[in-house]
Amino acid sequence: MRRAVCIHGHFYQPPRENPWTGEVEVQRSVAPDHDWNERVAAECYGPNTAARILDPEGLIEEVVNTYSRISFTAAPTLLAWLEQHRPAVYRAILDADRESRVRYAGHGSAIACCYNHLIMPFATREEKRIQVAWGVRDFAARFGREPEGMWLPETAVDIESLDLMAEAGIRFTVLAPHQAGRVRAIGGGAWTDVSGGRVDTTSPYLCRLPSGRSIAVFFYDGAIARDVAFGDLLADGRRFAERLTGAFSPGEERPELVHIATDGETYGHHRKFGEMALAYCLRAVEARQDVRLTVYGEYLDAHPPTHEAAVPEGTSWSCLHGLERWRGECGCRSGTHPDWSQAWREPLREAVVMVRDALAPRSAEALAALVRDPGAAHEDAVGLVLSRWSDEAAAAFFARHARAGIAPEEQRRLLSLLEMERQMMLMQTSCGWFFDDITEPGSVQVMRHASRTMDLARQALGLDLEPAFIAILRRAQPNDPAYPTGADAYETFVRPAAADLARIGAGAALYALFDLEHPAAASGMYAVRGDWQYRSETDGRRSLLGTVRVRCRATGEEALFDATASFAGMDRVAFGIRESHGEEGLRAVWETMVDADPTGTFSRVYTAADLSDEERWAIARALAPSIGSAVCAVYRDVAALIGVLEDLRIPVPGSAALLGEHADTVRLLSMLDRGCPDPDRFLALAGEIRAEGGRPDPVALGEAASRRIEGSLREAAARPEDPEPLEEIVRVFRCAKVFALPLTLWESQNLCIAMRGRYAGMQEQAGRGDRNAERWAEAFRRAAACLGVRVT
Repeated sequence: MRRAVCIHGHFYQPPRENPWTGEVEVQRSVAPDHDWNERVAAECYGPNTAARILDPEGLIEEVVNTYSRISFTAAPTLLAWLEQHRPAVYRAILDADRESRVRYAGHGSAIACCYNHLIMPFATREEKRIQVAWGVRDFAARFGREPEGMWLPETAVDIESLDLMAEAGIRFTVLAPHQAGRVRAIGGGAWTDVSGGRVDTTSPYLCRLPSGRSIAVFFYDGAIARDVAFGDLLADGRRFAERLTGAFSPGEERPELVHIATDGETYGHHRKFGEMALAYCLRAVEARQDVRLTVYGEYLDAHPPTHEAAVPEGTSWSCLHGLERWRGECGCRSGTHPDWSQAWREPLREAVVMVRDALAPRSAEALAALVRDPGAAHEDAVGLVLSRWSDEAAAAFFARHARAGIAPEEQRRLLSLLEMERQMMLMQTSCGWFFDDITEPGSVQVMRHASRTMDLARQALGLDLEPAFIAILRRAQPNDPAYPTGADAYETFVRPAAADLARIGAGAALYALFDLEHPAAASGMYAVRGDWQYRSETDGRRSLLGTVRVRCRATGEEALFDATASFAGMDRVAFGIRESHGEEGLRAVWETMVDADPTGTFSRVYTAADLSDEERWAIARALAPSIGSAVCAVYRDVAALIGVLEDLRIPVPGSAALLGEHADTVRLLSMLDRGCPDPDRFLALAGEIRAEGGRPDPVALGEAASRRIEGSLREAAARPEDPEPLEEIVRVFRCAKVFALPLTLWESQNLCIAMRGRYAGMQEQAGRGDRNAERWAEAFRRAAACLGVRVT
């Protein structure tokens, strides 16, 4: 392996979960998607598990799980979200690492990451230790092996963090070229100044640490990485490969590694179809005889460092001023608002540091009274998060760490302290200072984590830091004139997100009206058990009454409530909560609900004005299908009248045309949902609609056609010798072409590609006279052509 290429992608999303519920809430800025995690997963994380390589005719020739060939970081906060919300993508990433170990002599493609992406040089020594320990533990739990490398968030580096990584068994990390200071041959000799990005990036370096330990450092090729991330190198996968393989020294005899590191989201999210360019590049490099594709662990084993490097502290890959982007007005920004001030960064940093420094000694003292070894307990607490705070994990944790005879209320206090410590780390996540204003989502998120930290401090330590926190935020000046100070942003964006047990219990009643699970329960952070003894639906109003027990698994806090909810429209919502009054109390309330406001006797009552965006989104999604039913009902009532008006040439109101278009859509949807068993009938109806100037809903029809195509492929996979599901696909495509419907085919294409191995066998059977096999092979060829997949 004299010449090798390594491409590293740092895949990361900030924690976006509501700190009180543990679930990501709807984000308007990314509509129609629910949130940014969903958008980026659809554009990047999923596509990289099956990146397309096209043949000259534009057909899909090959799919590549790029994670199995590149080096990559998949940060814990991202993996946790993928595991719960995109399990197939999550499994494909884990499978890719297993596959890479075969390809790269036992070395996996994945490397670990400090736990929640805080700027390590700003952290205390204890926080750094926990960040490393949790990153290692999370990685091992997911990938089934110990990590060889670890990514420093924003590559922000200090010697203490490197030493703690080496102590944890980490062999290497990756830094930007401008983060190298001096180099010299191992064994002594004069140092050479390589600051300013002048380091030779084709070799690993040994970084000696004050403890006597050491860690290897790879400085990536900055010029190529910049052209990938910010230039046009991903416009052509062939040129991408040529740029990498052309970076070796001419005639050089010593081993060389050409390697780059960028955000993983570059491949598909920041650069559309970037994952396809990456896949083509990987295949092109692998096809060469003179260059080997590798990962850092394999290369380090084959070519240990021959030189050592001194790494200056306080540098990063995305701030020209070292670390100022995360605490001051340095000028580094996203580029969206070049004239905006960043003076808000300093008071925000000051506010979170104040909370941390005030709580850390108090928390350590409180933990010492509850556990035998506070450091070991804090390090092991990541197991509670990984298990989503299961009762079994909590019991095992107490058995390992709690002092003998610890009472239940002390167990709850212990859990609260550990959750407070976790939130205290989350409030320092780098994204809070990266962007352009304190009112933007990253900054709001860290303020929410700070608020939850202070909330838990009040409960567990009797310490209220919020007034001091808000006082500091008053010195933060947002760029958005709607918010005079950071304190105003806190009041607007943070306080409404807070949710205690009572608010979650009341919300659970509202969700139960629509047979939905409350997000707090879906996240695993809460156990929510409702016993809805009374329900009714009369005159368009839904009502519900019962009891709900809410327990925060993360803190052990628990309560039983009476809860009620009623709904007669999005503007006529009422739901309430009170302490449990027993069965008699519930019955008395229910008897008054027919004629009176059911919330009248409840201590806390919420109305439509109190609904969160997430609650409104969930209810609206649940009710959306009823709009179509209502329109159809109206159309049925007036269809005859519309017919008479048209027959007598009396002008028909414009609203009637809208009703007709919806009715047309419904009829077409019915045919698509059944797989277009009679395509000629579909085409005839489409012709009539077009002749009359009708405009059926193309989005709804496209979604229906896409669903049916995918469903037919799944049926074809389950019935391996039946050609009918494949023939159905061709029929649906034929019908979809009439209106040029927008189709979503990514998963269907994957299913088709997975079936290509069966085609050769069916062709062989067809050649021996098997008529059914001949029919199957023909149907598969036609279905694959519709999907843009090359058969062989």
